[in-house]
Amino acid sequence: MERLIKRLVIGLLILAAVANGALFAGIYLTQDPAPRALDGQRIFTASRPAVVLVQANYGLTVSVPDATLPQASKNRLTRELTALVASGRVAYNGAAIDQAAVNLLLGNPDAYFVPGGNRTSDDVGLVTSGTGFFVSEDGYLITASHVVSAKKDDIRAEIVDLAKGPGQLADLRKAVKRSVLEDTGLTLSDSQLDKLVDWQQRWYDKYMAIDSMDVRYYLASGTVEAGQHLVSTGSRLSLVKAEDVYPGRDVAVMKADITTVPALALAAADPKPGARSYVIGYPRKGYLEEEAQLDATVPPTLTTGTMRDAVNLDSGWTAYGTDAAMTHGNSGGPVLDARGQVLGMASFAETDENGKPVSDGNSYFVPASVIRETLTNTYATASPGTLTSLHYRALAQDDLHHYRHELAILSQVQSRSPWVSYLTEEISTAQSAVLSGKDQTPPELRGYVPVGAASAGIAILLAATAGIWLRLRRRRAARKAAAAAAQGATMQPGIDLAPVPELHMADVATAKSDTRSPIDPPADERVLLPPRP
Repeated sequence: MERLIKRLVIGLLILAAVANGALFAGIYLTQDPAPRALDGQRIFTASRPAVVLVQANYGLTVSVPDATLPQASKNRLTRELTALVASGRVAYNGAAIDQAAVNLLLGNPDAYFVPGGNRTSDDVGLVTSGTGFFVSEDGYLITASHVVSAKKDDIRAEIVDLAKGPGQLADLRKAVKRSVLEDTGLTLSDSQLDKLVDWQQRWYDKYMAIDSMDVRYYLASGTVEAGQHLVSTGSRLSLVKAEDVYPGRDVAVMKADITTVPALALAAADPKPGARSYVIGYPRKGYLEEEAQLDATVPPTLTTGTMRDAVNLDSGWTAYGTDAAMTHGNSGGPVLDARGQVLGMASFAETDENGKPVSDGNSYFVPASVIRETLTNTYATASPGTLTSLHYRALAQDDLHHYRHELAILSQVQSRSPWVSYLTEEISTAQSAVLSGKDQTPPELRGYVPVGAASAGIAILLAATAGIWLRLRRRRAARKAAAAAAQGATMQPGIDLAPVPELHMADVATAKSDTRSPIDPPADERVLLPPRP
């Protein structure tokens, strides 16, 4: 019996050891290889959910004083016209005198017209757009100050500049020509019209004022329909802090009206010359610009380059250069290193005399150390969380064609951050791969480790129990043997080696005659029987 139990216990232990060995060998053989080295496209794909288009809509009311002829100017004009008629240079008739008056006014309008008491008001809508990126999963976002906090003086200069655009000039020429014709009945020549339009532009530049300004901020990710469409579909956000624009540090901190968003981690060290850099943004001519492309569809883009020398600015901070291409709209976007961490925020670039970025020049960004300091000063922290790292893991599973694992990770990201627009397409692609039989996901064996450990524990417990039972059984057998030996010594005096006395037949007879059965009745009650014949 004991031998059978021993064999069963040893068999259980061997079976548990072999099964667990095979389990861990399977886990080792099916574990994922190291993820492939990051490249620009991988960094772009994993980081773009945290990068958004930021749009600031400025609602403005502007006004310009009416141009009037004061009495002094009228007297001067009368004297000059009288002198022209008297000298014979102007005929003495109404049409000739009116034409002469227009010529005098157009020759030097600033000498006659002055601002009147009435002002003509107009509503103007301006839009700035740029790029931003989340630095915390609770919705804190970094962008450039010049995208979201333009000053009144800058806005005024931009409105004046917009008034000089080809489309605005054409409309102004038509309006001025029609107004003069209706008021005087005179038709202006092209040269006269040019002079009058030029004067009106100078008047607007000199006297236009911004009476009120309302700013609202919107954001969206993915391929964005900017402009008016974004006002109705985008998410709102508010300005928390804006540092001075260039040559200031140009960092703005904003808080989105959404939470649990993918965020990017800030690099711990300053960039080194020669290192790779990756810029993600929504490039478009967007700084205080209201043009036809305002309502355009704008996708995010990636540009790559190499780090250049840093520039120490008089305002007390260091800007870092990269030859990665940047243009209007990139402002506020992240500049990433080879690990996908934020080196800094795109701010400004070298431009030519027309204000266009120099293609082979440097673009500059605010380093992550400055961003971190600005966040600290606003009581916000850079907390990138895990959503972006999970996205990297999902992409690594896609590389291995482990589409079921990829789906599980992407679904986890989507459940935590349904706001991310890119995930729907990625999930659909992975699902199609599974349904078409392309999935190569290995069996998940780690879930069996507790079972294997439990089975091994049970086998060990059974072995220990069997061992205890065998030891107890042996002890009971030993105690029984000892008890039997002790009892045998009491019932058999043969252990006494003294000689047995010799008995004779007479003695035996005597002994027999003296022997009485314990059941014999007493002597006085005996029945005497007759002697035997």
